[in-house]
Amino acid sequence: MWITSNRFASAIALVLIASLILPAIAFAREDNEGPRGFDSMRDRIEKRFASSTATSTNSGIGGANFCQNVDRAASILTKGIEARETKHEDRREDRDERKDKRRDTRDDKLSENRLKWDENRGNRFEKLEARATTTAQKAAVATFKTEVEAAIAVRKAAVDAALNTYRTAVDALLAGRQTSVDAALATFKTSVDAAIAKAKADCAAGVDPSTARETMKNSLKSAKETLKTSLDGLKGSLEPQLKALKKTRDDAVKAALDAYKSAYNAALLKLKAAFSIS
Repeated sequence: MWITSNRFASAIALVLIASLILPAIAFAREDNEGPRGFDSMRDRIEKRFASSTATSTNSGIGGANFCQNVDRAASILTKGIEARETKHEDRREDRDERKDKRRDTRDDKLSENRLKWDENRGNRFEKLEARATTTAQKAAVATFKTEVEAAIAVRKAAVDAALNTYRTAVDALLAGRQTSVDAALATFKTSVDAAIAKAKADCAAGVDPSTARETMKNSLKSAKETLKTSLDGLKGSLEPQLKALKKTRDDAVKAALDAYKSAYNAALLKLKAAFSIS
């Protein structure tokens, strides 16, 4: 028995409506992969390493006592910087772990949703198959199902590729920024080591302790300012690139969804024709 055009059209309309919109929703939560909180991290690095340099040139080692205590000052300074480096590395590892965990959670959620969508779509296909009564109708439904499933497979592959490309590019940007941070910190440490060596050499050469201390103090101040300038230069440096990556990703996802919709509509037209539905 033939079903009415309205009833069959309604059944078709329900088949894949969720599949047309849910992938984009699941994908939209990737936008916090960038250097969130980097400015505050930059400020913390600057303050920590700056405080390490400040401690060593005070606390009873100034003036005439400077050369007597220069080794202790150098030890305090070096240990302070090493402690700050350790904390910085621990924080970096913690950020990386949280990022990986967020991604794993999203991937698990997407996989879970896709299974639900597949099950829901399978149920809707079964309803269509149950409504087909003639050989021609059954063949049309089978063709429709095959073409839609193929279009979905292409869409999934394209969306996954867009997401993986985006994440890889983001990771590369973050790694590049971290390399710049590490380089700034390495330059700072080299400058501090040079300031310590200069102070010891001055003291050994009989330079007035107050003068040796002042020279070291100025060198440390210069090192701190150079570090600040380097870190300030990184502020906001990734935002334009991240924005471009997000646009590329979103454009790729939109293209995948548009291509799927076109394939779906073409398959739907053929199915309607088989049932003489305009």
